[in-house]
Amino acid sequence: MNRHAIPSKTKQNGATLIVSLLILLVMTLLGVTAMQTNILEEKMSGNSQDVSLSLQAAEAALREGEAYIETIVSPATAFDGSTEWLYPDDTNVDVSADTTWTTARIYQTGDITNVTTRPKYIIELVGEIGSASDDINISGYGESSGTGSVNGFRVTAKGTGGSDSTVTLLQSHYAKRF
Repeated sequence: MNRHAIPSKTKQNGATLIVSLLILLVMTLLGVTAMQTNILEEKMSGNSQDVSLSLQAAEAALREGEAYIETIVSPATAFDGSTEWLYPDDTNVDVSADTTWTTARIYQTGDITNVTTRPKYIIELVGEIGSASDDINISGYGESSGTGSVNGFRVTAKGTGGSDSTVTLLQSHYAKRF
């Protein structure tokens, strides 16, 4: 009798199973890392949009405050202390204090959407600038200032974004001849 040796399959060690499980583990780790990165990027994008909304809201309130200055006929009567958001000369307003913004003027002109709180602004009278014959422009460039006194104003605006935790404060200096 001639017997041929048949190789036995009982000596397999399961190496294919272990390699497959390791590859599956690596793929799972890569997938979880990619999801975490994507979530972080979405948060950063949302924060960037929130800051942009806050800046746009503050800018709109700042421009409205400057437009309001153009309607003032006399600084002495407008800044007599009777209006809470118009501060007379040498008031030392603390723009970082919450109490300053409870009495501030709320933005009125247009629609600001996607912000939690409408933007606000305050106006401070800085005082008279130069003499009546001086030019407003730097080094005399541009038009002459004409006659009358030039008063300076500081407009401070506060805007929020999609949440009240995103706050932008902007200031501008504005001059008008009376």
